[in-house]
Amino acid sequence: MAGRRVVQAFKAVGLALALAVLLAALAWLFRSDPIMMISGRTLVGEEFPYPDDWGFTDSQNTIAVETRPEDPHSVTTICFVHGGELYVPAQSGSSKRWPSYVVEDPRVRLKIDGRIYRARAVRVLPVELTLYRDSIARKYSAMANRSPDELPPDIWLFRIAPRES
Repeated sequence: MAGRRVVQAFKAVGLALALAVLLAALAWLFRSDPIMMISGRTLVGEEFPYPDDWGFTDSQNTIAVETRPEDPHSVTTICFVHGGELYVPAQSGSSKRWPSYVVEDPRVRLKIDGRIYRARAVRVLPVELTLYRDSIARKYSAMANRSPDELPPDIWLFRIAPRES
């Protein structure tokens, strides 16, 4: 009798697990915005004109970046303002898909605080993070005391500019 209950309990757990996996798979297939480290597809929300001042991004820890307009791929990342311009870094840029998508086609859409902005991402080469350290540290205080040796390797940096068409 007890053995039968154990088997029934395992079946119930297995069924619940299978249902959870199925729901997760469906959510992944029909996703739009990225969720933390899980990439998304087309960003959902109202589009707004390209802003004259990106200072409002200082209140946002992360933003979403959509690349590849013909087959959208979106990710969650950080941003910072330097010299009045918005910058988006990609840590381990050569091992991630989205930076290479941006190099192939610089048209991006940014989702910041629920608003979407069409833009163009221009890769900054060479990347001299020490030039941007004060701007990054103003927003992300953990960066303030890092020495150049402590900065992550393989950072790709993109300057956000108005889209030309």
